[in-house]
Amino acid sequence: MRALAFVILATGATMAADKQTELKALEGTWRLEAATLDGRDHTEDFAGMTLILQGETYVIDFAENSDKGTFTINPALSPKWIDIKTGEKGPFKGLTLPGIYKLEGNQLVLCLHADGTKRPAEFDARQKTRTMLLTYKRPKK
Repeated sequence: MRALAFVILATGATMAADKQTELKALEGTWRLEAATLDGRDHTEDFAGMTLILQGETYVIDFAENSDKGTFTINPALSPKWIDIKTGEKGPFKGLTLPGIYKLEGNQLVLCLHADGTKRPAEFDARQKTRTMLLTYKRPKK
């Protein structure tokens, strides 16, 4: 029985460490490179958008649609899960947007459901899905 308790505690500690490692990897400033919403390319509409991640908080810097809020991740799942709790500004105010994400070097891809009703299963934003596919890159220093 003690061995089982140890395995459960060790697994929980490893998952927490993995989450903290992933949060550290996500930290920083990200610039929008591509945006697809509901099957349409909106990259030009969102030109200049910046995402800043620090711990489990985010800031979107985008004129009158700027916002700040919190997010949680689960990097143990495949694809990795993210839930974004929006702030009190912008078009998604007060929603929790379920999504998936992938981090590959200096590229971060988010796929979120705009109505906050269901988590996307794949990195795609087809028409009539209310899904957003956002690709960010870290600016070179």
